[in-house]
Amino acid sequence: MIQRQVSTPQGFARAVSATRTVMIAGIVLILIGLGCIGMNLFQLGTASDWEWSLMTRFFFDADAIEFSGRRSGRSEMWRYIYVWAPVAVIPVGIGLLIYHFATNGKSSAGLFADFQSRGWIGRQQQVGLQVKNGNATAQVVFISHPSISDEVFDGAVQHYGSFISGLDKKGLKDVQIAAAKSGVLTGVPAETLMPGAPAGLTAAILKGKSPFVAVIPPNTGAKKFRLLAIKEAAVTPQLG
Repeated sequence: MIQRQVSTPQGFARAVSATRTVMIAGIVLILIGLGCIGMNLFQLGTASDWEWSLMTRFFFDADAIEFSGRRSGRSEMWRYIYVWAPVAVIPVGIGLLIYHFATNGKSSAGLFADFQSRGWIGRQQQVGLQVKNGNATAQVVFISHPSISDEVFDGAVQHYGSFISGLDKKGLKDVQIAAAKSGVLTGVPAETLMPGAPAGLTAAILKGKSPFVAVIPPNTGAKKFRLLAIKEAAVTPQLG
């Protein structure tokens, strides 16, 4: 069912969860700007007893409110941020959203073309290893390849899982550090972690909640895999 759905650009776009960094950045900037506007209005409203005419009149005046006390310097600094940050970040955020929607079709078409030329849908399975991913931890998985049978794939997962479970605390930490340094966060051939692993087997971190993931290996001259989570709806049979 998944293979059939991802065989067309439209089906591929509906099935995968691609990272939309530009769109997310644009939304975050707009929300920051709106938050600053809200704080500016709240401070002006509190100071003017919610007199709307005064609030609009002094909306762009960072010096409209005077602070006293030991924390006045910091308060005044935040006043300038509340007043002028929206002027800077909201237009940038809107620009990023415009850029995202203007280029999204081309980007999605390129992603689908890369998938069609050298990608596949693989089964991901946890191997019992966790690595640091920023301030959080991520589960390491092996991802199957169409050339690998289910028996061989399951055997590789079990073999590496047994190796991990047999390590002491120091040995496990060493393996975690080595795995992170190898680039497992963005995807590497599984033989990087387990010498002798079947060709085509990929090691990466868990993507999404579906047992399947779209894998696009690096092109010539590139280094990183593209790993796209498969939406659960794409693998759930539709009834009725």
